Amino acid sequence: MFICSECGYKTVKWLGKCPECSSWESFSQSKEMKKNEFVEFLEKSTPKLFKDIKEKSYIRITTKMQEFDRILGGGLVKGEVVLVGGEPGVGKSTLLLQAAGILSSANKVLYVSAEESPQQVGLRAKRLGIELDGLYILNEDNIFDIYKHIKEYKFDIVIIDSIQVVFHPKLEVPRGSVGQVRGCSEFLTRLAKHEGITFFIIGHVTKEGALAGPKMMEHIVDCVLYFEPEVTSSYRILRASKNRFGPTGEVAVFEMTSAGLKEVTVLSDIFLPHKDKPVAGSCIGCILEGLKPLLLELQSLVVKSSFGMVRRRSIGFDFNRFSLLVAVIEKRLKISLVNQDVFLNVAGGMKITDPAADLAAVCAVVSSYREEAFESNTVFIAELGLAGELRPVSNIGLRLKEVEKGGFKKCFIPSGNLKEISDNSYSFEVVGLESLKEVLDLRRRAKGVRP
Repeated sequence: MFICSECGYKTVKWLGKCPECSSWESFSQSKEMKKNEFVEFLEKSTPKLFKDIKEKSYIRITTKMQEFDRILGGGLVKGEVVLVGGEPGVGKSTLLLQAAGILSSANKVLYVSAEESPQQVGLRAKRLGIELDGLYILNEDNIFDIYKHIKEYKFDIVIIDSIQVVFHPKLEVPRGSVGQVRGCSEFLTRLAKHEGITFFIIGHVTKEGALAGPKMMEHIVDCVLYFEPEVTSSYRILRASKNRFGPTGEVAVFEMTSAGLKEVTVLSDIFLPHKDKPVAGSCIGCILEGLKPLLLELQSLVVKSSFGMVRRRSIGFDFNRFSLLVAVIEKRLKISLVNQDVFLNVAGGMKITDPAADLAAVCAVVSSYREEAFESNTVFIAELGLAGELRPVSNIGLRLKEVEKGGFKKCFIPSGNLKEISDNSYSFEVVGLESLKEVLDLRRRAKGVRP
């Protein structure tokens, strides 16, 4: 069989383009697996009543790492399979080794190191100051041998480092191939559900930045955590792109130090470098990542073009949406940018998709064009329509609470969201407006400039 590495589509012959997902050069050969090839040694399960399930089975296992537990949905669930991906050296093994050291104090934990020797893992743990007295380590890459040790010692939590190195001896394809990754993932998932074992699986990424192996692997597991590759500093952003036991889209920020990854709960130093001083071309918005509101600074630079063709660039902000916002500025505000290079950047290396950042992005562009800085204690929250109207955003209450925590004095929001905060008990001024023009006119009046 030939299997597409992007969507898992099967065919009996090689194809240049996948008819399901339209990916090119994505097919690789794999041996077709028998239905019960991986589970022939597992006992068959029988139906049972929910009332017969022990109550402790519903209790979450906490790692005592507050941010890590939050993006997992409050902790680990018995029988859960978590896939952790990211670029080499980003901190995948470090994070799970730290979590394993904490979890081993109350659970029986096995760290399967298929890539490194126990001595190498021990040296890293010693450097990070991790307590390893109750942690088991196994240097093995045969999936059957790993299963035998899991069954013999009855481990509660198992960490596989990494899925691309582990292989199934019954599959006549090279380790790391699509067939091996898919087969081993199915094997571990069935084992987790049948025995109630929690698995962490480390996955490599391709040169394009996607998780290596078939896309079906992400459908099999319960939770997919991904270290975003855009961050080039000592900070690491971990995002939950899938979670059956919690909200998706949640993010957690860690700082890589000599003592390992440390949780960052105060994010203003990363995402708000100009919080205390007004800068032309800089505006602050509030977005939602899952259920976590984040205050971010959007920076813009508008300069006269030196070439025949103007340039438009956005970093961390969807380029197609950015192009629409530039068109809205030209049409609704009568500002000509036809001979101007326009650049937009999300400070801190964050990649955002929340349309609530539209107003902050537009105000940053206009501020840079006019060389007029907005007050540093002002936040802009609104989705912008093509007619220049401010459209309501979701969860305005969560966003305003985050604005209050940041110590800001004023917040512009769509008037349609005012009915959700009728009992305005915030310590700052909330201004509801109808259109983009009203926001800018109100700002210019405050400066004593005629709109």
